[in-house]
Amino acid sequence: MKILVMSSQASNTGSALRAYYLAKYLKKFEPSTEYLAPPFVSMPLMADFILSFFFYFFALLNKKYDVVIIVKPYPNTVLPAMLLKSGGARLVIDIDDLDHGYRDGAFSSFIARLQHRLVKTADLLTTHNRELMKLIIRENPEYKNRVYYLKQCVDAEFFTGSRAAQAKKIRKEHEGFKILFYMAHLNIAAYLDEILCAVGKIEEQDVRLIVAGGGPMEAYYRKKVKKLGMANMVVFTGQVTQEKAAAYACAADLCLVYYADLPVNKYRASMKLREYLGLGRAVVATEVGEIGDFKGFIRTCRPTPEAFADAIEKALAKNGKNKDAKPFIHREYNWKTEAARFLNYLKGIV
Repeated sequence: MKILVMSSQASNTGSALRAYYLAKYLKKFEPSTEYLAPPFVSMPLMADFILSFFFYFFALLNKKYDVVIIVKPYPNTVLPAMLLKSGGARLVIDIDDLDHGYRDGAFSSFIARLQHRLVKTADLLTTHNRELMKLIIRENPEYKNRVYYLKQCVDAEFFTGSRAAQAKKIRKEHEGFKILFYMAHLNIAAYLDEILCAVGKIEEQDVRLIVAGGGPMEAYYRKKVKKLGMANMVVFTGQVTQEKAAAYACAADLCLVYYADLPVNKYRASMKLREYLGLGRAVVATEVGEIGDFKGFIRTCRPTPEAFADAIEKALAKNGKNKDAKPFIHREYNWKTEAARFLNYLKGIV
């Protein structure tokens, strides 16, 4: 069975990473599996979506697949994939977020209507959040028996071990500071404003926040840090490799996850939370949506900067390890196991 996995979003996004992991592990069982993502990072005004439409259109000409899996329903991938569907491919659309929920007004309504139409082209829908799965079925009742729960997982081959040498080097670079670490694609879903507010409220002045990741709002956040007078407390790494991001997490005294108390966050599944825990790190997170499922392994708090600051201060009194979480994550959220399960399901419907 020839499978193609595509990402609607640019190569430096969490959505593209989900597509990459899925393709990587499907390929272990189905060697003909291919992964395709735009060869550029996300751009302001969503310009990358326009460019990627032409990239995908020409990349898929004269190609043939049995299954095409698209992560996020956007025209830049769905429309070119319709060429493949006309050639006999089964189309799978993965809905990994409630994208319109991050915006307001007419633009939000436009995205909601657009994606609702694009979803109707799929033979099968997948999602990583049980609540989102229920919503998808409510809004698309004809897919009641065609929505598959595809977990948000961890690359167990990668997110394991301590990376002791790299972590030691990073800690030496920030000697004298307790390190807080946050990794994200810096866009409207990042909530770094709230994290910066929380860090600014921490009474201990020997705290340093390392922010790993690029994105369309990186310049905005860099300017904001200077404006807040927090230049000595916050370090931006820009876009980094996965290896480097994992090393920063291992060097940190505490890793951070912040979701605001908004309806859209009820439907998310945090990749960074799973990866932090897969590395055995201590984590502070706001208790919103599915984050509550991990309460036994992390310190949670109300979704306010004040509560988050208090939780950080309390957690810093502990060591930066969380060994109990590692076996749980690698057992319950393992991409190899999940890909094998999903492939068996696909073989039953193709």
